[in-house]
Amino acid sequence: MQKIPLQLARPEMILAKPVTRENGMVLIAAGTVLTEGLISRLDNMGVELLVVEGESLEMGGGCNEEVLAKKRERLEYLFRNFAEDRYMQQVKQLVSDYYARQCALAAAAQAAKEEGQ
Repeated sequence: MQKIPLQLARPEMILAKPVTRENGMVLIAAGTVLTEGLISRLDNMGVELLVVEGESLEMGGGCNEEVLAKKRERLEYLFRNFAEDRYMQQVKQLVSDYYARQCALAAAAQAAKEEGQ
């Protein structure tokens, strides 16, 4: 899960935590799928941050082939409607390459850490 500004929220994202008022009253339950209308209403209510499902772009606690495969699988899903759009395919490839580089850096950092111990 990741905390994002409301401006980055997109339809089909899923809330990982409920959206609450300051007094703790739940406005929208965890597990709710966002829509344009819902995002607009949240903006009108002054909500600034949401916690949505999914992993951040950072590799966090390390990387292995399984993590990289999951990230690439997620990319395939996210870009599923753009199979014929060569520019979007280039964006998808750039993000995939970014994941691979981050994974390689995380692996190198882990190896260096293990050598130092």
